[in-house]
Amino acid sequence: MPDPVPVSRRRALLALGAALPLARPALAQAYPSRPLRLIVGFGAGGISDLVARLVAEAAGQAMGQTVVVENRTGAGGNIAAEAAARAAPDGYTLLFASPSLVSVNPILMPGAGVDVARELEPVLPLASTPHVLVVRPQSGLRDLPAFLARARAGKGEMNWSTAGVGTAPHQTMLLLQALGGTGFTPVHYRSGAAGVQAVLTGEVDVTSEATAVVVEHIRAGTLTGLVAAAPERLSLLPDVPTAAEQGLPGLRNGSIAGLMVPRGTPPARREALRAGFAQALGQPALQHRLAQQGTIPLQGDAEAFGQLIAAETARWRPLLAGLSAG
Repeated sequence: MPDPVPVSRRRALLALGAALPLARPALAQAYPSRPLRLIVGFGAGGISDLVARLVAEAAGQAMGQTVVVENRTGAGGNIAAEAAARAAPDGYTLLFASPSLVSVNPILMPGAGVDVARELEPVLPLASTPHVLVVRPQSGLRDLPAFLARARAGKGEMNWSTAGVGTAPHQTMLLLQALGGTGFTPVHYRSGAAGVQAVLTGEVDVTSEATAVVVEHIRAGTLTGLVAAAPERLSLLPDVPTAAEQGLPGLRNGSIAGLMVPRGTPPARREALRAGFAQALGQPALQHRLAQQGTIPLQGDAEAFGQLIAAETARWRPLLAGLSAG
């Protein structure tokens, strides 16, 4: 039976078939093929910004593309979360996220413009930094019991700086109010560094901030570290006692961060991000630089970060449900 396909056409089809395997790599473009954007919900100089930039640099090296940090401040991280949620789910927009975005902000700020749990999804946990409560040396306060006694006597007149409702330092002060049986007047600033500066100048009385933000001030004697909100004394500040040592064992908190992406991001790209950032966190050079900030790198995957968020929600919901966002 004669071949119904002309010889010339058959040769063209054979040539096309031979070329297709070579074309597939070009069609399935390597990821990432351009810089990634890491959105941070807090201003320059705070612990979130410091850690995000360290991790972004190392992750960029691991993934072969620059990871650009973009600060989008306000609303306890919700503005940054909304910007990430509205971005294309293509793996090029990432959020440097704290569990509080999912577990705390909905309690303190109901009706926010973004539903983080629904619109974003976790990739992996990144790092954790314990908090330290600090005052000016001129206050004469040297320990937590004396501080609480003065705060109770002042009946809410003592003020404290915060980088925003729902931030981890804000949570620490709310926890201190609940456990210590006292109250403070909040004064809001755009970043943790600005809030610490307000204590240094005497504009406010006290603040709680991540170790990295206050360690040099404590070492220089320009701030007094009253308490470390950690299970044990911090290696960077061995002379600052824990809350448990001073009769308030429940005062434990820190700045925890993880990576999230817009929901709908392809699984292969989420896995590439997890692998790239995990590789970065495993580098001794990055671990050393994080340790200098009093920060501990975390391990795990999307499930581990989801479990961390669930645990934080269970811990904070009963406490914060009856408290004002202040």
